[in-house]
Amino acid sequence: MAGFTVARLDEIELVDGAGCPFRPVRQHFGITTFGVNAMTAASQGDRLINEHEEAELDSAEELYLVLSGHARFELGGENHDAPTGTFIH
Repeated sequence: MAGFTVARLDEIELVDGAGCPFRPVRQHFGITTFGVNAMTAASQGDRLINEHEEAELDSAEELYLVLSGHARFELGGENHDAPTGTFIH
């Protein structure tokens, strides 16, 4: 075995996660030490990430990257514009 795997985003299966479709990147690559997923909107204005509180006991640190298009994040009651290339941590 080579010890590496290569895949394009559209090669990873799209699954329905309670109304927020995503691609389970971690499972595709067999990653066990950290979580990673890819969310893709079917239509403009679709919600990609379910509302949640970062202060929840089982909440993990999160990093988001807008690969294409445009997103809006609501963080701490404030809206943040996120065009292509934006990281949110």
